[in-house]
Amino acid sequence: MQTQKEKKYSRMTWIDRLNIEKLCKQGASYSTIARKLGFAVSSVYYEIQRGLCEQRDGKTWKTYKAYSSTVAQDDADWQATARGCTIKLGHNHNYSKIVSARIHSGESPDVIVGTMRARKEWTVSTPTLYRYIDKGYIPDVTNKDLWQKSKRKKRKYRKIKASRAPKGTSIERRPLVIDSRSTFGHWEMDSVIGKARGKKESLLVLTERKTRFEIIFRASAKTSAATVSALQKILRRFPEHTFQSITVDNGSEFQDADGIQALVPALYYCHPYTSCERGTNENNNRLVRRFLPKGRSMKNVRQKDCDDIASRMNSMHRKILGYRTAAELFEEQLALLRQHNADPA
Repeated sequence: MQTQKEKKYSRMTWIDRLNIEKLCKQGASYSTIARKLGFAVSSVYYEIQRGLCEQRDGKTWKTYKAYSSTVAQDDADWQATARGCTIKLGHNHNYSKIVSARIHSGESPDVIVGTMRARKEWTVSTPTLYRYIDKGYIPDVTNKDLWQKSKRKKRKYRKIKASRAPKGTSIERRPLVIDSRSTFGHWEMDSVIGKARGKKESLLVLTERKTRFEIIFRASAKTSAATVSALQKILRRFPEHTFQSITVDNGSEFQDADGIQALVPALYYCHPYTSCERGTNENNNRLVRRFLPKGRSMKNVRQKDCDDIASRMNSMHRKILGYRTAAELFEEQLALLRQHNADPA
């Protein structure tokens, strides 16, 4: 036996209410209105009861009760305000203040939620926290205070054929174990420069691929000689074998392949115009630019400023690190390395 397909449930709209008012004035019954509009008779009955109000006859000045689409719509709009989830914040003002302070210190909503869950502290979910920020429930915080928005357009990259051979080994010959980030000591390196009077000054930035640990060192100039000199000073700060390989782009400051390879076991060059092959380094550069915006002169940037910026970056809890910090993971790896250096067998 063929059964009639059930109609999908739908709420009455303003147009439906106007039609009900028109049909009521024509004297149509509940069943007639229900049949013409496609609603159940009971729905039409309750809708008409909702919109009943006293009206006055313009000729006799007598009052009577009749359906008003305006009254019914106003009541429906009022009832609609009670729908939806309640605000989970309630009177938890302390939570709101903590979130506000952490966002202004540079943390993202997702990091705040992740670290609080790791500590078994009460918190709402990441989407809910973003929604509360949109609605203004977090004091002194708007979307403009978020350093990075929750959604970004995915960029498409393509490799460009090199017009000449790189000075050193191409990234094509880099071992796959480095790509897997399973071993420690593989770095990506780049330069961050300023403008105007500080254009010649350069910051050498290095990012360890496994831990995302950042090193920022002030170089005297964006030249190959200054880069090699700065790299020598950086390597003195850390135990032996901390730097197993470095991946760089084809910038002029990295063209002294022999000088760099004299300091580290392996050096790899990316394809031209393919910064995504140093994706970890590029993402950290975006964090550096939070503190040193583009267009700012590097002339007055001191090494202490660089160390402070790197320290803040390395102390950030990050989702990709399981809401731990780069500094924590880096210190763990250094401890293992010191132990291995002390007892290589």
